[in-house]
Amino acid sequence: MSATKSAKGTKTASKTAAAPIAAPRIITDLLSSRLHNLAGLSAASASLRVQRKFGLTLLEWRSIGMLGAYAPLSLKELARRAALDKSYASRTVSALIERGLIVSERSDTDARAVLLSLTKAGDALYRKVIVDANARNERLLRPLSAEQRKVLMEMLAVLTTSARDVLDEERRAAAGDPIDDEVAGDSTSLPAASAATEDTGGGAELDLAELRSLVSRLNRLVGESGGSL
Repeated sequence: MSATKSAKGTKTASKTAAAPIAAPRIITDLLSSRLHNLAGLSAASASLRVQRKFGLTLLEWRSIGMLGAYAPLSLKELARRAALDKSYASRTVSALIERGLIVSERSDTDARAVLLSLTKAGDALYRKVIVDANARNERLLRPLSAEQRKVLMEMLAVLTTSARDVLDEERRAAAGDPIDDEVAGDSTSLPAASAATEDTGGGAELDLAELRSLVSRLNRLVGESGGSL
């Protein structure tokens, strides 16, 4: 019985064990490059869609979307949340105020502060566009299973935290503070394919197998040559 169980366990492990993933050799293999490509494709399709269906630029939609979710906001906070340069945010907001979609009002607690919020027309437009955005989001995620979507969102949260840490380190380095600039495997030569990973147990293997499957599906979305979705 024990031999049979052992054989079954070995067979199961061989199915779930993850093959080693080679280190990036060219710039388009880097995680940052792949994420940039994916974000660019997503932004391009969103820009075309909101312009075609609602007569908005992507910056206008981002501004309306942030105000629809978090209003009232100052211009500075709106620009931060929408990841816009303050000058771009100012011009975008001015255009939306002229169209009657955003209103600016003095703060009740600080007479010097101006807060932005949506008008009734702006809120009505927001509700229409967010429904359409959800449909577009679902279209983008269609190739992924429910479990893969969950794993993807968890990984994005972890990577976002890591990216903030890296940014903080670079800002400290730019200010002259000493930081640990060494990275594991850092070399002036091109990296070779990674050696087989050490067996760390069935749970870890399953996570890596799931990751490989997810990366494969993401690659189909993004495309090695940067094709459009």
